[in-house]
Amino acid sequence: MRKILGINISHNVSFAYFENNILKEYYEEDRFNKIKNYEPDENELANFNYEYKVLKKFKNIIFDAVVFSSHDRGHLQIELPIIKHFLKQVKCKKYSFSPERHHLHHAICGFYFSDFNEAIALVSDGGGECFIDSTFKTLQSIHLVNKNKIEIKYKFVSNKKVSYFNYKEKFNFEKSNNGIDYTISNEEKAGLKYLNYLEQAGFNRHEEGQMMGIAAYKNKETNLNKNVLEIANKAQEETLEDFVELIKRAKKYSDSRNIILSGGYHLNCSNNFKIVKKFPEYNFFVDPIAYDGGTAVGAAYHYENYL
Repeated sequence: MRKILGINISHNVSFAYFENNILKEYYEEDRFNKIKNYEPDENELANFNYEYKVLKKFKNIIFDAVVFSSHDRGHLQIELPIIKHFLKQVKCKKYSFSPERHHLHHAICGFYFSDFNEAIALVSDGGGECFIDSTFKTLQSIHLVNKNKIEIKYKFVSNKKVSYFNYKEKFNFEKSNNGIDYTISNEEKAGLKYLNYLEQAGFNRHEEGQMMGIAAYKNKETNLNKNVLEIANKAQEETLEDFVELIKRAKKYSDSRNIILSGGYHLNCSNNFKIVKKFPEYNFFVDPIAYDGGTAVGAAYHYENYL
């Protein structure tokens, strides 16, 4: 019996236990330690003493492989000490880690839970993986996936997160490399744009749902701050336009009528609904663990089926 454990070491630290390619157990560490959106950080790098409560559930299992997924902290010297700390607390024959697969793991998680035999997987988040180095972050991507193969077809990468590249003049240029098309930009898209509007509106990180909820009140009688409502509405409308562009681009790569939505941006149920209504010709499936927790599932399933 093959036993594989996927571990997400991003925020929402999560564990996906597969037996013979079937997900048997899924846990998130913050459900046990009561630290919301728990994530290993640089403080742990200096003094690793945290014992993962979820791993105690697997103390009697020897895994054939433990597969790690991360949002890509930009350097292996940060990632590897975190991984080694996990490995001290779990028994396994081997482990696997590739930091550039964050979006891929999102896509595969959505595909695993869907009933599709093939699909276009569209991933949007706040910048989950690096491009070349930590200067550019991938904000959106397109994948073609079936039971036997997954192909990355497109990535939108931006340096908007990096302050010392804060050029006033906007740039967008296209390039292709190893069969993947890229848009290189210093503009915001999707999840990153939403996070920046979140800050402008005075909300804290992880309060995206609150901003999404009040956006619908822009033109209604309410005591809510009108400036905040305007920002919330812009966040909804502009990021929806960004995603519509991504779907239109996806038509270039496949005639499939099945689309998977994954990545943290797709916790936005309001815009998910608008997308489904706008494109009635497609069969949509929204990843049930669209945030980073789901990448533990994607990492384990990818290791067993696509490597």
